[in-house]
Amino acid sequence: MGILEFWNILALVLVRAVVRSISPSASQSLIRELVPDEELMNAVSLYTIGFNLARVTGPSLGGVLILWIGAGGCFLLYGLSLVISGLGILFIRIPKRKVHRGEGKLLREIREGFHCVWQAQLILNSVTAAYVISIFVGTYQRFLPVFAKEVLNVGPGGLGLLMAAQGLGGILVLSFLTPMVEKWNKETLIFVTATTTPVFLFLFSQSNSLFVSIFLLTLVGATGVAYRTISRVIIQMRVPYGFLGRVMSVFQMDQGMRSVGSMAIGTFISLFGIALGLSLTSVVSLILTSAIFFLFLRSRRNDS
Repeated sequence: MGILEFWNILALVLVRAVVRSISPSASQSLIRELVPDEELMNAVSLYTIGFNLARVTGPSLGGVLILWIGAGGCFLLYGLSLVISGLGILFIRIPKRKVHRGEGKLLREIREGFHCVWQAQLILNSVTAAYVISIFVGTYQRFLPVFAKEVLNVGPGGLGLLMAAQGLGGILVLSFLTPMVEKWNKETLIFVTATTTPVFLFLFSQSNSLFVSIFLLTLVGATGVAYRTISRVIIQMRVPYGFLGRVMSVFQMDQGMRSVGSMAIGTFISLFGIALGLSLTSVVSLILTSAIFFLFLRSRRNDS
């Protein structure tokens, strides 16, 4: 409508960021309330497929709509769609369940959430690895325009394909993730996906071919989405109901780590260039995630 000042927009962005930080934890906790345990993997996968499908189709749809109705019209349409989806949520009926309730003290409940994570070694390692991946790998997409221009020498069309590749990889892997989880050990899968994600990003940073780069980014998206999905399922299956929201919030804090990741990757790229910078951050992520799960496996052997 053209009536907002810059500070108005900044305030709205901050409020939206707070709300968006709460929403994933609440929605992930809600899935366990609505779905039987034996269908939990399918439910989380379907939830994630919807998110990644939007990442593939959203930019293309937005590019068309912004030509038809402008940026303001796009924001208005987005707001209306959120209102409609919010009204649909009002019809959800959650089964009544006796849960542990804290004393209502915020700091105490935050400490309880971190304590619950600390006591569960596998969940602690999953959360720590998620933080590492978010810092050293998770924000590489923000630098794809630089890579597309300086390394691949492609324009907006090529950049669009690169941007969509990660979401496509997520959709493809989620289509057969449930059978993989049933056949493979979950602990093995999160170790493999946590370590192969930076490996594929490292290979991408060495590529000079658009089609090879698209293929490698598809693998980056597939392994990254698989890691987060399996980690969320493990949390939902092993954490008591009364602590699920708090533990899921601790896990979702990895998304906040991406602000740190933007600075870290940006610093590496500024010092060493786009290709070498991404290579180095990928190597750091690989070393740290490998060390995390190596220590976990060694502690498991010692306990046994």
